[in-house]
Order: sequence, then structure tokens, then C-alpha cells
Amino acid sequence: MAEELKKITLFVGNVSLEKELGSYYIDMRPSISHYQTETNIYGGGIDENGVPFCANKLYFPINIAQYGFILHAQYLENKDEKILENLLNIIKKLNELKTVENGYCVWWHNYYSARYDLQPPWASAMAQGELMSLYLRIYQITNDEKLLETAKQAYSFLKIDFKDGGVRRLDQNNDLWFEEYPSQQPSLVLNGFIYTLFGLYDLYRVTKDEDVKKDIDYCIETLKNSLHKYDVGYWSLYDQKNKELVRYYYQKNVHVPQMKILYLLTNEKIFNKYAKKWEKNVNWLNFQFVKIMYRIRPRW
Repeated sequence: MAEELKKITLFVGNVSLEKELGSYYIDMRPSISHYQTETNIYGGGIDENGVPFCANKLYFPINIAQYGFILHAQYLENKDEKILENLLNIIKKLNELKTVENGYCVWWHNYYSARYDLQPPWASAMAQGELMSLYLRIYQITNDEKLLETAKQAYSFLKIDFKDGGVRRLDQNNDLWFEEYPSQQPSLVLNGFIYTLFGLYDLYRVTKDEDVKKDIDYCIETLKNSLHKYDVGYWSLYDQKNKELVRYYYQKNVHVPQMKILYLLTNEKIFNKYAKKWEKNVNWLNFQFVKIMYRIRPRW
């Protein structure tokens, strides 16, 4: 069997609607090898303060957030003060990277995205959502109200429409999307949208803000109306702009767990349907077909 089929699996983590957040929805601890210097898939490493960076010493908010989820889950298990110190260093770096103005907080991405033709600086809804989730979890450990305020300000940015430089957009059916990559032509990246939604769930669990709940309900309806567009029968799609098949890693370790989590959070049968279907699709034969399609499609 191909070596890629042996890659690590991210597991469904703590799925709850309680105010106490606990560990993140997806248990990312198995992916810690991605951050180790000798196997770092990001072309970077870990700096002297324990903060991960990518190639060219670029600090990528999503990369930092997901490493933070790993450390947070470890801390909940063993209450190691060194891990907490590492988490606080991560928050310190994120505070240095954020921009706060007009009542909102945003982590700008200062590089050109060729895939979606995004000129810097640009914002990512996925980064906003994941950092909301991280800040709220550290807030519940430290009771530092500044962390809660930052999470609220990050949500305020999610209220800004795409036309005004934000990441919020309505599609032709008036469904609400939060764009991981706010490209001119809607990209509608599925996993990034759902990670943003997880951030909204966390903020609502902690604050009970009814505006947040309205956005959550709006997003769930969007998914119910649109999931079929990401299903090609034997596999799932990454977005709606390029309509690219997801890599094996994403199919198994991101899309399937996300569907399972959404089903547990909402009890909506459609999420269970796609969780089962996409998980069943993860087999050797389909994997070989997807690899062939990756070679053929560029020629089209």
C-alpha cells in the first residue's frame, strides 16, 4: 500500500456544547511531528520561545493556532507549567502579530497567495476562527479578560463584508460564508469555513452572545444547502473555485472528522451521512484513482 496511506490520523476530540471548552474539537496531537525540525512540512521550525514558524521565518497564524491546540490538550492532561509557559509565549507572539482598530482584531497575512491571487495584506476567516478558539481556551485557564476581549474583537472582524475588506460573503442563494481565502471569485474552501464555525461555537459557548448564535445557525443552513457540491461520489472537493480533489490526508483527517463533529454538535443527519460516505471512500482503490486524477487534470 502507498506510503501516504500510512499517514497519521487526527481524531475527533472533545465535542461538547458546555461552557467549559476543554480540548479542541479535533485532537491534533498526532500531528506534532509536523512541527519537529527534522520532519517539518512547513519548511520552518520552532523559535527560541517555543513558537512555530514557516519558511523564511514567516509566522503563519493558522500554523501557530494548531500547534497551540496540541499544547493545550497536553496541558489539560498533565498540568505541566512549562507547557503553560509555552502557550503564553504563543499568545504573546500572536498579540504582536495582530492588528486592532475600530473595535475589531485581525491577523493579516503578509504574503502573496498565488493559488487565490490574493495580494498582501489579506485576512483569513479560518485564522480568525481558530485563534478565537485558542484565545478562549487560554482565557479559561488564566482568567485573563484581555484574552476574552481579543476573541470578541476577532469575531467583530468576521462581521465585515468581503466588499469592505472582510471575509464575510453571501452567495447567490443568500447563504452565509466565511472565506478562508477571500478571493475575488468566491473560493468557498470547505474545511476553512468549518474551522471558522468551530470558533463561533466556542465564542457562543463562553459568552452566549445571540448574534454569534444567529451566525452559527446561518452557517449550518449554508452547509446543509451546499455539501452536495463538495461530493464527487468517490471523494470530496477542497473548494468551489478550483474544484480540486482534496489530498488523502485532508479526506481522512480533516473532512471526515469535521463531518462527525458537526453531527455531534447539531444532530443533523446530513453530516452523519457525509461522515460515513467520505470515510468509506478512504480506501486503496479510490486513493489510486485520486492520484491518477491529480496527474491528468493539469493536462486538461
